[in-house]
Amino acid sequence: MSDQDTITIPHMAAGRYAPYGPPPWYFEGYSASVVMTFDPEAAKDLIPAPLTLTGSPVCRLSIHDMICDYGLGERFMQDHPDQAHFGEAVIGFMVECDGVIGHWAPYLWCTSDAELAVGRELYGWQQRLGEMELTRPPLRRAWQPGDRVTGLVTRGRRAVFDLSVTLERNEDWPAEIDGLKVSLDPKATNHHYTETVLAHPTTQAITRRLVSSSMDDVQVSSLWSGPGRMTVHAPELAFLKDSRVLAGRWHELSWRKPWPNRLVGEVTEPPDAP
Repeated sequence: MSDQDTITIPHMAAGRYAPYGPPPWYFEGYSASVVMTFDPEAAKDLIPAPLTLTGSPVCRLSIHDMICDYGLGERFMQDHPDQAHFGEAVIGFMVECDGVIGHWAPYLWCTSDAELAVGRELYGWQQRLGEMELTRPPLRRAWQPGDRVTGLVTRGRRAVFDLSVTLERNEDWPAEIDGLKVSLDPKATNHHYTETVLAHPTTQAITRRLVSSSMDDVQVSSLWSGPGRMTVHAPELAFLKDSRVLAGRWHELSWRKPWPNRLVGEVTEPPDAP
């Protein structure tokens, strides 16, 4: 890696001690999700302008068990499993901006310093460190109807949320459940809006930068779905306590994360008056 390829600081010569390299990054692993109803009025403060909630009032909680090369190449994953392997959990809403539908995540939890650094520094994902566990597929047989996938998320030894999916069928959940649309065009679900919020170190002014990006070459396989369950514990998710879980799913997946492709807007807000 050359100096011009390095995009994070601090680093030593040739950037070899930077936590991540330049895009694209390659991900692969497992994912479990539940989709549930929510109160749009309770969630509106989580959606920054000019984004607006769109579609049915449903959101998603997901837990991922992944490996990633962080832009450092395939050999990095082979030689550094302690760094390449990470867990991630996310709550996601479908939003719209200028007619383009995408995914907005106000909260994410991850287990890797590299994932936290790249999420916050380059894209604006609202990453925070946490711990998570997720049931892996059986080693000696394939999934069978009635098997259960369970995911647990904690932060600072405090529970954030947990979920489970009872596998019923080797296919996705229905497009609509109880009149609510729960499946969207993959182009929408693979499109993401993120926002960096940075404070100037001496003036205390806040710069907000909203960006748009898309995941490339998203591959989903071994998809199972069935009834889901979730329990939220963290105070930031309290508005979901009365939500109704509509369905759950588990699948293998992989994707390629390129550079963000559009700056939606940037604004600098003056510091609050004393």
